Amino acid sequence: MPQERIGELRLPKGLQGKIDDSVRALSAASDREAIEREGAMQIAFILGLETAKRLKPAEIEALYIIFDDAVQKRLQESVRG
Repeated sequence: MPQERIGELRLPKGLQGKIDDSVRALSAASDREAIEREGAMQIAFILGLETAKRLKPAEIEALYIIFDDAVQKRLQESVRG
C-alpha cells in the first residue's frame, strides 16, 4: 500500500495530510483518464516539493517511485475491472 510506504518516510505533518489526500484521490479514481489525471497531479505536487526544497532528495525520489507504482497498479486494476 502506498500509505504504508509513505509512512516509512516520516514526512512533516503538514505535508503528510496533503500526500494522504493524493493517495485517497488516486484510490477513488474510477477510470483510466481519472487515474492518469491524478497521477499527473501527484507528479506536479512532488515536483513542487522538489523545487521548493521542502524534502531531502532521497525522500523526493521515494515519493516519485511510490506514486508511480501506485498509478501503475491502479491502471492495471482498471483494465481488469
